[in-house]
Amino acid sequence: MLTCTGSPQAAAPVPGRTATAAELRDATLGYRADSRADSLVVGATAAPPYKKLWSRDFGTVVSAPVAVGDKVYAVVNADDGTEGGPRMMLVGVQAATGKDLWPAVSLEQNEPQAGVSYGGGLLYTQTSRGTIAAWDPATGRRRWSVSLDSASMQYPPVWYDGLLYLQDGRGTAMALRADTGARVWKAPLSEYSWAPTVVDASGVWIGFDGIAWHHLDRKTGAELHRFEVPGVSGAYGNPVVLGAGAAWMRSSDSDDETVTAYDRKTGAAVRRLHADATPAFGPGRVYVAYRGKVRALSTSTYKTAWTYTSSVKAATVRLVAHGYVYVEDADGRLVVLDQKTGKPAWSYRRYPAPPPMSPILAEDDWRGFVVPGIATSRARLFVPGAGGTLIAFGKG
Repeated sequence: MLTCTGSPQAAAPVPGRTATAAELRDATLGYRADSRADSLVVGATAAPPYKKLWSRDFGTVVSAPVAVGDKVYAVVNADDGTEGGPRMMLVGVQAATGKDLWPAVSLEQNEPQAGVSYGGGLLYTQTSRGTIAAWDPATGRRRWSVSLDSASMQYPPVWYDGLLYLQDGRGTAMALRADTGARVWKAPLSEYSWAPTVVDASGVWIGFDGIAWHHLDRKTGAELHRFEVPGVSGAYGNPVVLGAGAAWMRSSDSDDETVTAYDRKTGAAVRRLHADATPAFGPGRVYVAYRGKVRALSTSTYKTAWTYTSSVKAATVRLVAHGYVYVEDADGRLVVLDQKTGKPAWSYRRYPAPPPMSPILAEDDWRGFVVPGIATSRARLFVPGAGGTLIAFGKG
């Protein structure tokens, strides 16, 4: 007979299966903040003005960081310009000091267009040819790795409720178990797509450059809805962004650049706004950029509350957090605006100002083989800068 002494203990959670409440608040989990890609950091505590805490030089370029608790992670191109090609590495550092958590690790196949995301206690990376890997954030050790047969991937997988969701850029969407990498399902798409995968409780959303999107069941991959807008071209790598009860997508016609909100069940266009960058969302607001003017619109009336204007006529919103809107101004600065008034609260020059009359894109979502972005967690802000640096800001 088996006997036990002492009080029973709950089994330790299996990494990858579940997320704690702390991981889902005041954390930046991947490209455009979270699985909805709406740029909103729920429960954020960082606020300007900021003081520089530390800066690290990682080589050539730093990806959109992941910030969870007191740790920061990124994929970097560690090539210093002398090696003749990219050297893609996963790095992890202490948020307060910038010191390494573990030695940087090379990504398999050493391919460009790599990125990192987080969910359920693990980190997840991808390479352009479709090597997906999970990593222990405490040690940097690889937990599992899966190589797709054929892929052209540009964005990291998205974690949601124990599964990883992705599409391979070759016409297939799939879900993997986040704890083991085992495939749960795969589903054919109507065309190739290089867009990020977006996930919420209602399902998996994947957009296409010719305005269209698939809405798939999270558990089975079964098609719930498929919508197409004939005769309209979308922006390159066109993401679906979920906000204000709708699915939003951009058109890329240079004479009539717009972002359109579509009803998530019928596919009907319910709102169309001029925009040349992906919209971002905050409580009761949508932030839309067009030719350098960032407008804060009420999601009930769609009236403009305030406008920010870039001197070079190009800007996009990267994060909305703790009552502030983080604008990537194409003049090279990160500008932080008060969410209520639109007044600048703080700014930092990330890159040199562009030469006069040079062509500038409002939203250039590839820079040096990685997806750009910024992150925040626990009253700190993490910003990739020029020359492969990662810079941390806080109250000091």
